[in-house]
This record gives sequence, structure tokens and C-alpha cells, in this order.
Amino acid sequence: MVDVVPTLQALRPRDVSGRVAVVIDVLRATSTLVTALAAGAREVRPAATPREARVRYDRLAAARGGTEGLLLGGERMGLRIEGFDLGNSPLEYTPERVSGKTIFFTTTNGTRTLRRAAGTRTGGGGARRVLVAAFLNATAVAKEVLSAEGDVVLCCAGTRGGFSLEDILLAGFIAAHLERNAPFVFRDLARAAAALYRSMAGEDGRDLARAVAAADHARHLTALGFGDDIVLCATLDTTDIVPEYRRGRVVVP
Repeated sequence: MVDVVPTLQALRPRDVSGRVAVVIDVLRATSTLVTALAAGAREVRPAATPREARVRYDRLAAARGGTEGLLLGGERMGLRIEGFDLGNSPLEYTPERVSGKTIFFTTTNGTRTLRRAAGTRTGGGGARRVLVAAFLNATAVAKEVLSAEGDVVLCCAGTRGGFSLEDILLAGFIAAHLERNAPFVFRDLARAAAALYRSMAGEDGRDLARAVAAADHARHLTALGFGDDIVLCATLDTTDIVPEYRRGRVVVP
């Protein structure tokens, strides 16, 4: 079975329990995670809040005797958190900046969606596996899902508690790939997402950038000066890595 959950707030333990969960926050958390790990980051440790990220960073720095190799990254209201090394723009996560580093990372929705999918602090069973998807690695994620056994749930982070067009489009890309290649049973929202992707982005993705740029959150980020992020986040298949959230860390297996 393939299902889609449209927002973080709609995601329940029973939606993911025992399944393969694919977490999607195109603008911008999962795009940034994929970019950071493709650029050689050692690992990313998601945190629910800036305070949690800072406490965990300080604890590891104390254990190591210094902050060498550690970074703080994340956003609130789309902007870099005061005192953090990096924000939530994938363009900041270059090999020169992040290669070999451990990054403590917090965003408004994306990191919370990862943790909820894994069952962290929900009181319920988490997913069997939690994969991280962006358009940047979309085909690689779809292939990984095809090779996995069991049910799949595509977990969209959404924006401010509501539907995000860009997240549903990526869920639709993955669902459409699965429709073409495997005999899954598709729930209504998965079929609807695939149809929406084909309608707005085209079978070959030729209109994807235009569709993502029209989304509410894309226009908000553009107004904040992050227009180049939108272009990057709407680019298909720049990497074949499939990051996975395991025991509190996002890594490339």
C-alpha cells in the first residue's frame, strides 16, 4: 500500500507504524539535508527546537573538548536562528563548509516530521525505516522504496499546519514512479498526488520549476530573498544518495 499524509499535524503513529516512511519538506528542510549529506557532512542530528539543538551541541562539544567538527543549522520563520552557523538554505551547505561535520539542525516543520515519523516522543510505534526525500534525489528515493518490502507512507511536512503544494508534488512524483513500476495498492491521496504531479509538472517534469515557484511558501521565501533556493529545490535528480534517519541521526547508509 502507498499512502500520503499531507501535513505534520495530520501524521499519527498508526500512519507509520511498521511501514517505510518517506519524509518530504521540499522548501526547504529535506532539500537542505540531502544537499548537506551529498556535500560530505558526516551526519545531521535533527532537533525539535533551537534550544534542544543548542543543548545537544554543547553537550557533544563538552564531551569532545571543543567545537571542532560541529555546526548548528536551522531556521525559524524562514530565517537563520540567531547564533547558529547556518540557516536552512541548501546553498549554504557547501562541501567547504560542511564536509566531515556533524550538524545539529532544527526547522519549523521538517525536523519535527522526521522525528514523528520515527516515533520519537509520540508514544506510538514508529516507521520501520525513515527515508529523506527531495526533488534532488527523487528518483533514487523512489527506487529505494521499490526495493523495500511492505507498505509505504509519504509524509509531507506542510507549512503552518496546512497543505504545501511543493510537498504534494514530490509525493506525486514518487507515487507516479511506483505506479509505473510496482503492483502497489494506492490510497486516494497517493493517486491524487500522482495525478497532480502529472498535471502540473508534466510527465517529464518540464514544468516542475514553474509549479514549485507558484506555491505559497515559495513566494514567501522569494520575498525573504531566497529565490535561488526555490530554483535549486525544484531541480530533479542531482544526486543518488538516499539519507536515512536512524537512532536520532540522518546519515547516508
